[in-house]
Amino acid sequence: MDVETNRQRAMERRDFGYYEARNRGCYRDVKSKDITSCKGNASILQRLRASLQVLDISDHHVYNHFVVGEGDDLGWLGYFIGKSKYLYDLRITSWGEGENIEAFIEGINRNQSINSLHIGTDLRGVSFRNLRPFFRNNNNLYQLEFNFEVGLECAESIAFVLDENRCQSLESLRFEDCNLGEDGFAVIATALRTYPELEELHLQHNNIGLMGCTALADTLRGWEASNLKHLDLDGNGIDDQGLQTLAAGITNTKLEELYLSDNLITGAGLRSMSDYFQSESCCLKTLNVLRNDFGDEGAVALADILMGNKSLTSLHFISHQSGITNPGWAAFSKLLCDPSSINSTYLSNHNIGTIGEHEMLGTPFNIRRYLDLNELLDRRHAAIHKILKSHPDLDMEPFFQWKLKLLPAVINWFQSARSRMVANDLIGESIQRQRQSLPSRELSALYKFVRGMPALTVISYWQQQVINIHARRRRLDVEEETAWVRLGGRPRDEGNVEFIQIGAKRMRQE
Repeated sequence: MDVETNRQRAMERRDFGYYEARNRGCYRDVKSKDITSCKGNASILQRLRASLQVLDISDHHVYNHFVVGEGDDLGWLGYFIGKSKYLYDLRITSWGEGENIEAFIEGINRNQSINSLHIGTDLRGVSFRNLRPFFRNNNNLYQLEFNFEVGLECAESIAFVLDENRCQSLESLRFEDCNLGEDGFAVIATALRTYPELEELHLQHNNIGLMGCTALADTLRGWEASNLKHLDLDGNGIDDQGLQTLAAGITNTKLEELYLSDNLITGAGLRSMSDYFQSESCCLKTLNVLRNDFGDEGAVALADILMGNKSLTSLHFISHQSGITNPGWAAFSKLLCDPSSINSTYLSNHNIGTIGEHEMLGTPFNIRRYLDLNELLDRRHAAIHKILKSHPDLDMEPFFQWKLKLLPAVINWFQSARSRMVANDLIGESIQRQRQSLPSRELSALYKFVRGMPALTVISYWQQQVINIHARRRRLDVEEETAWVRLGGRPRDEGNVEFIQIGAKRMRQE
């Protein structure tokens, strides 16, 4: 078969070879205005030929948006995408009429520069499997995003491509508002078992239900070294059983942000995450549970599971939508500062800086003061401030078991408190009062030690006197030995006066 015949067939198929033949082997020979339906598209193709980096394909005539019109817009666009070495962000929200979509897909498959691919429209009957060469050949893709109604058949095609062509560079995967359903998401989650390098999973509003939670938990558990840091599960119909199933999987991750808003979670579900929050491996910093009606029971559960947690800094919910009243806020207050004893206050949560809305407009003022301390100070000094505030008359009796050995530590504690007192607009007046009262409170603490252990104090006094006497005796022994050395040494016979006189004479000569 000769070259001319191949060229004619390629032109009939309108594949990449067709456009290559039309362009005579050099894609700069064709004038953009002659192959597009409007000036805007011609301008984009011209920039795509040069160094265009971001391309939006939509049905909106705005700057930098390629609008597929009549003619061969899509085919030529695919050709120049395949030729581009600079395009890194491709966003597809419309195919137009979908004419020559196969040629467009083939152009994408030839591109190796795209870092981020967003598909926000139905594939118009073209199977996602047709993009297998793109995932097989592109080693730069780090973000893949879908934002359209994905049916089960399409979900299976996506899962097949991800599973067959493991894209090791992929770090962020988004299925936003795709309504995958339980079956659709289950096949996607199964395909992700070989993607432990993923750092972000955005899965909001897909109605994954219990089956989806189970599939996702199995995938997360199977990752030997997970990089996952961000998991968004907003609006997925997740109930308490689903959350309990999911909690077993996220324990195996280094998750830093978890979004569970707009679900069906109650206090029982939140309490099922206790083991995760209490584990030393928990790295979670942000938890969003907005628009979950968990009530005071849920607030108490959150306060309980966060006791001892050292990672979470932000807990977001809307109080009136979550049904939290005074008992729930009281649990959060105790979480932040338990005044039942000095030790309980010390063991309270000194990490979390936000509870409630982002601006904390619905969070009670007394809780906001504790949160401000956590935000402004490190854990140790936040604890000091809370102890001084909650215990005006410090009880020293629990420390008597260590006797006077702990007394220097108490003195150092007050010195540290004095040096670290800070002020700000919300809590400055309170801290100023604490600073002024520190000297008297320090004396009071010392007095309690003396009063609580009078016999030990007296014994310690005489023990110190004995120590001082022994020290003086050792000094005298040293001085005596030095004197004898200068005299020429100790005499064999202490009655030998002549020897002593000779030594005295030698000392005078020296």
